[in-house]
Amino acid sequence: MNSIIILKKIEHYVPEKAIEDFKKAADKAHIYCILVKLKYDGDMFLTGEGTLSEVDEFTFKSVENKSDLKYFTFNVNRIEEDSLDSFTWLTQDENFFWALDIENIKNDEHEFIYRFVVEYFKDNPEDYLWFDDAEWYYTADDILQLSQIPYNPKWCREKVI
Repeated sequence: MNSIIILKKIEHYVPEKAIEDFKKAADKAHIYCILVKLKYDGDMFLTGEGTLSEVDEFTFKSVENKSDLKYFTFNVNRIEEDSLDSFTWLTQDENFFWALDIENIKNDEHEFIYRFVVEYFKDNPEDYLWFDDAEWYYTADDILQLSQIPYNPKWCREKVI
């Protein structure tokens, strides 16, 4: 798995709200949302990024060897001209696009990410989760069903529900 992509509906998409949704889910999962940076051109949102970590920002910045920390980064995208119809091949709906992605995932962090994903989809029932190398996806309902059974480490390699 290289990255986790969250597909959102184009209509009514607001990047700043997507970031707030990330922060809220992180808080509910007892994960810190840190180092959030937003870039604008005047009033127009260009891009956003941040880190979700097991430690607070002060601790994260003070640790030299971060290989022992559980964390991953995320990016927030804006709607581009070619966003419409960009995931019809996967969702059969032209209104979804690559809104957010989670990157820098280490192999031993799948359960850590899973905690965040479950909380995120509790409040974002219309979104999809897609792994960038898969030909399948999870709906919010799928993720919530997964959360009701014992953790399955295969959730990120194959559709287990």
